[in-house]
Amino acid sequence: MKLKLTAVALALACIGAPAALADGGGGGGMSSSGPAVSPREDPNAAYQAGVAALNAQNYAEAIRQLRTARRAAPSDGIINFALGLAYVGAGETDDARGAFERSVRASNAPAGARLQLGLLYLQGGDRARAVEQQTALQNAINACDARCGDQRRAQLQAAYDQLTTALNAPAEAPAADPATTGWNFPNVEEGRLAYAEAVGLINQERYAEGLDALARAQSAVGPHPDVLNYMGFASRKLGRFDDALAYYGQALAIDPGHLGATEYLGELYIQMGDLNRARRQLARLDELCAYGCAQREELARWIATASE
Repeated sequence: MKLKLTAVALALACIGAPAALADGGGGGGMSSSGPAVSPREDPNAAYQAGVAALNAQNYAEAIRQLRTARRAAPSDGIINFALGLAYVGAGETDDARGAFERSVRASNAPAGARLQLGLLYLQGGDRARAVEQQTALQNAINACDARCGDQRRAQLQAAYDQLTTALNAPAEAPAADPATTGWNFPNVEEGRLAYAEAVGLINQERYAEGLDALARAQSAVGPHPDVLNYMGFASRKLGRFDDALAYYGQALAIDPGHLGATEYLGELYIQMGDLNRARRQLARLDELCAYGCAQREELARWIATASE
């Protein structure tokens, strides 16, 4: 399967999100009905406003906006990381710790999430849990093979080194600047470039690298259903079915009429041996595509093949 850009420049939508991808195998774009959230709670706009407020050290506004974004994707590693940083800036340590704890459970969490969480544990006198984060970082470094990428490995190593230094320091260590791990919140232009890069990598079947590029795009624009849909696709190709389920679920929570995510979720159910759920996805596509669509036909072919 090939993913195709609708425009060479990958023009952004009015909220600064990547344009839809066109793909007969289920890429789809955003449905004409738009996201299921109200315009006042557009998670992409809220995320971008939250990151801007965070960068401006307007922590109260950052918290307000990022909590709005998180309602669309409660378990997202990047949103929870940003929210944790905002809580740290506002001096709300307990809420910061909770946000970072959510972040580190997600596959797309920045390396700095475990660093920040470890530092908060250490500052709160819980050295054992700080050491757990150090160990988790070491395990992530050990598991970072060629597909993981040099950049990700360097970020993990920087986070590990800083947490190790803090654990060995005689005095209380200050919270680390997330930029010191080599990870920053990209701007929208960088997000556009990362999205285009991801398409190329996935077309080359370099799914782990493509997933990293999609995570960078998401870091720029927030929880956009198209980005989440392809994060699910890349996760499927890597055999990470639980992650794929989560990404498709987030995409469809934001835009229940997203054709690509509806089809891809059906394909995932087939891969998991659940034809009944796959057929429910096909029925949903019948509702969404009154006059037929490529996504419906592709999922029907998958179901027919699996039923033979």
